[in-house]
Amino acid sequence: MACAAPALAQEPQAEGVNLFPIQSWTSLREEAKPVVPPPDAAPELAASLPSAPPEAAPAPFSVVGEWRQDGQRVLVLEGQGRSFLLCSGCRMPKALQPGARLAEQYTFKALEAERALLLDAAGREHSIPLHPLAN
Repeated sequence: MACAAPALAQEPQAEGVNLFPIQSWTSLREEAKPVVPPPDAAPELAASLPSAPPEAAPAPFSVVGEWRQDGQRVLVLEGQGRSFLLCSGCRMPKALQPGARLAEQYTFKALEAERALLLDAAGREHSIPLHPLAN
C-alpha cells in the first residue's frame, strides 16, 4: 500500500516572516555582545540616581537588663561609661521617661515590645533591639 505525500509539501511557500531562520555561530556571537552605552552617558546616569540618605551611626548603647515593677517594664541600657533605666509610665525615681535626654546626645523616644528607640542630636532614629534579652 502506497502512502500519498502530503499536499503541503508540493505547494509553493507563501511570502511572510520566517520564524526559524538559519543561524550560524557567528550570528549567535553577534547577538550575545553586550550593549555598552557611550562614555559620555555615564555622568548622566550617575547624576540621575538618587543619593542614599545618610545612615545613622550605631547608638553606643546596649541592653543589659529588664524587669517588671508594678506591671511596668523597666529596661537597663549601658553605654558611654554609664547605665540608664528606661520605662514608659513607671514611678521609679531615677528611671527616664520618653522625651528624657541620655548622655547629652540622645533622647529616649519610645519603648516598644521588640526595641527601644532613641533619637540622636541630628534627629536620626536609633533602634536598640531587645532580642538578646530573650536568651
